[in-house]
Amino acid sequence: MSIGLTMTDVGRVFEGAVGDVIALEDVHLTIAPGELISLVGPSGCGKSTLLRAVAGLDTDYSGEILADGQPVHGPDLTRGIIFQEPRLFPWLNLWENVGFGLRTAGAERKQRIGELIQLVGLAGFEQAYPHQLSGGMAQRAAIARALAPSPGVLLLDEPFGALDAFTRMRLQDAFQDIWLAQRTTAILVTHDIEEAIDLGQRVVVMTPRPGRVRRVVEIDLPYPRDRGTEQFAAYRREILAEFDLSHAGAAHAV
Repeated sequence: MSIGLTMTDVGRVFEGAVGDVIALEDVHLTIAPGELISLVGPSGCGKSTLLRAVAGLDTDYSGEILADGQPVHGPDLTRGIIFQEPRLFPWLNLWENVGFGLRTAGAERKQRIGELIQLVGLAGFEQAYPHQLSGGMAQRAAIARALAPSPGVLLLDEPFGALDAFTRMRLQDAFQDIWLAQRTTAILVTHDIEEAIDLGQRVVVMTPRPGRVRRVVEIDLPYPRDRGTEQFAAYRREILAEFDLSHAGAAHAV
């Protein structure tokens, strides 16, 4: 079941040899159950830091983060995370990797793993090991593994950034299909403005360090989205303008 998230006055300070670094400051954000948001901002603005705090991997933050109304004090199975690299266990095959975090056993476990492998389009590769999978296939496997415990929130830290352009677009489409089928609450951290618009119901724009929520842009476009439309281009210009990049030609602008 999808769960909601609430971040109130969240801050994060890192101690450094030449002084403290304020990574996040006064972050306020509410995400509804089943909502998919994209998080964009300049490099070093604290996007991944915020994601790690929501995941419970970093608990040295100030303020409050609530998941389903409960304070986040550490990681648990209600919040799954996917990184830029798939991070599959090389000694386990695809079937074993997907089922690694499952607590169920027997027929129920077998059914869940099979459904997820089918969902991410990897049926027929159950016995393949990570080194036998392409980059896109490995990332699909990572998505299936993250979904296996039925998390209420899915956190994605630039999950398609290491892939070539064509594989990235195919996997973006595949993830969109998965999200539409599952409706898991999701936060996608990305540097790709077009990816953010294509996937997110809202795009959250963060300021340069210290990271704050600068603006939230509602994306009023139906799925699947056509990147070639004037409406899509208008959203792109609107978001790029927040970085004074409205005339930039590159989609990967931040």
